[in-house]
Amino acid sequence: MAEEEQYDAIIVGAGFSGIQQLLNLRQLGLRCTVIEAGSDLGGTWYWNRYPGARFPGWQELQAYFAYVGDKLDVRPHCRFDTVVKQAHWDDQLHLWHVTAEGKEGIYKAAARYLTLCTGFASKPYIPDIKGRDTFKGPSCHTSRWPKEGIETTGKRVGIIGTGASGVQVIQEIGPQVGHLTVFQRTPNMALPMGQYSVSRRVQDHFKPVYEELFKKLSTTFSGLLDEFIPRPLSGDSEEQREANFERLWNLGGFHFWLCNYQDILFDRASNEVAYAFWRKKVSERIKDPEKRDLLAPALAPHPFGTKRPSLEQRFYEVFNQENVDLVDIKATPILEIHENGLKTADKEYELDVLIFATGFDSYVGGFNDIDLRGLNGETIQDHWKDGVTTYLGLTIDNFPNLFFTFGPHGPTAFCTGPICAQIQGAWIAETIVYLREHHITKFTPTTHAALRFKKHINELCNATLLSQVDSWYMGANIPGKKREAYNYTGGVVASTFVFAQSFVNDHATSQANLVPLLRALWRRSSPRETPG
Repeated sequence: MAEEEQYDAIIVGAGFSGIQQLLNLRQLGLRCTVIEAGSDLGGTWYWNRYPGARFPGWQELQAYFAYVGDKLDVRPHCRFDTVVKQAHWDDQLHLWHVTAEGKEGIYKAAARYLTLCTGFASKPYIPDIKGRDTFKGPSCHTSRWPKEGIETTGKRVGIIGTGASGVQVIQEIGPQVGHLTVFQRTPNMALPMGQYSVSRRVQDHFKPVYEELFKKLSTTFSGLLDEFIPRPLSGDSEEQREANFERLWNLGGFHFWLCNYQDILFDRASNEVAYAFWRKKVSERIKDPEKRDLLAPALAPHPFGTKRPSLEQRFYEVFNQENVDLVDIKATPILEIHENGLKTADKEYELDVLIFATGFDSYVGGFNDIDLRGLNGETIQDHWKDGVTTYLGLTIDNFPNLFFTFGPHGPTAFCTGPICAQIQGAWIAETIVYLREHHITKFTPTTHAALRFKKHINELCNATLLSQVDSWYMGANIPGKKREAYNYTGGVVASTFVFAQSFVNDHATSQANLVPLLRALWRRSSPRETPG
């Protein structure tokens, strides 16, 4: 039987959040271990290696993680190729007992604090289509693209899904395949990525203001440098609106989504104006009228921005190729997959390669994959059977000394990951400092505080157009998953304010009054430095 190793803190996941958490807790003098399913650092960006994966690019991101690992001596604290299977709370010793499985067999460890940095999109979802496992050619989910790659040159390739990874794969392999068939359920309101190389001269020009720019990131809605236009769309003339739309479009990235007029995600009339502009821009690039109607329909299938827009570079031009077909699987659903392709309600498609770009069990999938048990042995599945409850999107009632980052009830899907990791990681570290200084060995948010925070989450979401749409933001992409608000839609800076205000008002912990801690944190809400 494996001997149980002892730590002050166990961190699950070695992506941005896990590394940030390790650095924070090491600075406090805590003995930590990081358990990671992948073979190296990166988290999501260890697994994301599909063609076209960029943000800025998967190779560059993996190189950055390698640099961080070497410079800050991260790897000796990590246990790779190891999957956490169990995490059980011991209410007598006030410890978490963790069991994992890896190449070296069963691994066991115990610690006072457990932080789950598993990411909000760590559990791939593939629909349960009849015959799914009978396909004989290469096939995978985009997030599990094999290291050796998949040969698509000259092949008949089918892609199910046009979410972020679907868009990126399509635009990357489109020019080289023999034939490409895209099976689309909902059109992606994709935006221009606007990606470009940054020369050393440009980097040197901006380095003197890096610190100032970095500090600003924690003061905006989404952790970007820019903010929403602070007035409703109706406050500008048509000419002013058009000029602002053009400016945001030309800036690229998420500017047209998260830096647009402040009522775009609240007022349907304003949203329709934004959609009309988006459709005009996209339609100019699509030659075939039938494909244009599917990719950019005259009637918006949902309000703009209420499903995650992907970033693209040449996605729409791919559909101008004669060897690229677009199939509307909402009108003609996929009935079954067979060894040589698949069958929809009206046609058979012969394929050499089949790719699933079908999304994730977001927010809670990483939790549900672990046999996670809190007070009285309650599982996380039972605790959340009627819906997710958290306190501040950082802790869970009935699960003592458990923290998590970039998960449910945080500004997760509307925030840049590293900024979210830094802000949330700093708060967790400061909370642990306070608990240790006051000799508190068990910290548990009250159920009352968690339910009150959930009410706040719902009130924020229900005020937006997001609540009206079946999306993965609302958990609607997974059969049987409760449809509810999973994001803190108030954004980064508002969530930071609420962290402090809620603790001050609720005194949420069952063992300690954390008001002094929160007042101090409220005064210093900027994230800690990270290597660059």
